[in-house]
Amino acid sequence: MRPRTLPAFLLGTLFALAALAQKGAEAPRPNNPAPTTAAMHLTAAQVDAVAEELASTKKPTHQFFAEKTYNAEVRRLVGPQPILRHATKSDFMVIRDGEGTFMTGGELVNPQPGGGGDPGDMHSDSTRGGTTRVLKPGDVMFVPAGVPHGFVETKDHVTFVMTRYDTK
Repeated sequence: MRPRTLPAFLLGTLFALAALAQKGAEAPRPNNPAPTTAAMHLTAAQVDAVAEELASTKKPTHQFFAEKTYNAEVRRLVGPQPILRHATKSDFMVIRDGEGTFMTGGELVNPQPGGGGDPGDMHSDSTRGGTTRVLKPGDVMFVPAGVPHGFVETKDHVTFVMTRYDTK
């Protein structure tokens, strides 16, 4: 069992980082905007309920909010995923459940446009080089903009809370 205070603290950190990324943003607001007049608090039980819903519906993502320059969400992935390289955004992830082999670095093989929704984002099915590591509940991963990354394997599934925000 994981301690319940660590995920709550890390989730709070994610939202603080997102608020810092928003500062000075003049972009139009999307359909699922971040709160602007009050803090957003989610208990560990609420995040667990979202993860359970993703498992039962087979949807990979639940967004808490999405802005042009940042977003916060829970993801539940099964199997290998495309390798992504974001041009301007960095990812900050906290693993909640499951286990997966995560690859970072290297060079995309046969890169294709896309993989994040922003100009310059790329994706691929593989890389040359890079480093893999197994991520488990409680692990934290930060991937800076421009660095290829993705889950190349999952042991049944992996669930994580993620904030993606502009850093370039």
